[in-house]
Amino acid sequence: MPMTPDSRKALSVTIRALRARLVEDLGNATEGLYRLSHPLASVGLDEAAGVRRRRLEALIEEQRRAEGAQRKARPVHHHVAEVVKQAAYTLLNRHVILRLLEARPEHKGARPLRDTPILTGGWRSRGYLDFRALAPALAVDDPTEGYAFLLDLVFEDLAQDLPGLFGPVGAAELLPVPPATLRHLVETLDAAELVPCWSDDMTLGWVYQYWNDPEREL
Repeated sequence: MPMTPDSRKALSVTIRALRARLVEDLGNATEGLYRLSHPLASVGLDEAAGVRRRRLEALIEEQRRAEGAQRKARPVHHHVAEVVKQAAYTLLNRHVILRLLEARPEHKGARPLRDTPILTGGWRSRGYLDFRALAPALAVDDPTEGYAFLLDLVFEDLAQDLPGLFGPVGAAELLPVPPATLRHLVETLDAAELVPCWSDDMTLGWVYQYWNDPEREL
């Protein structure tokens, strides 16, 4: 079923709203965890978090150096915001691609490329319910009820064929995703008005355009 004008409009509204929500939530969570506005020695991070913060700071510094060679350097917080925006887009793109793989067959009449849905239906999906039945302990004391862990397993599998998107590159793996943000993202992409988008070859291109439209309109 191709994308309809109504579903395309719904996709535009959805991606713009998700951009605002993801950038804000990831930015707040990143500052809350790493406290980048304070010296590392003063924030009391454990060893693992300290290692991740140093990796994040290295990415930010690399970005600053690259920009400094081209134009007047901006303050550090601008570069932090840029890294957060990039990570937010990667997070969205991973979920959009997985949603497309769950909906689109390899050829007409075939099964979808991933025939056990995870995002389609979210916490009610067959993939999640099967996983929950097999590993109930992973849902204990986890605010995502094991869903984030399952997604990580799926993304690791997809990274074998798409390492540039699903592999450990950039800042995406360093920024925390609040459980409420993950649930909002999954449930928003599962909206009924978006269903025609997931079987349309143009959806990824439209997602890219709608994500960048706010900057073009400035």
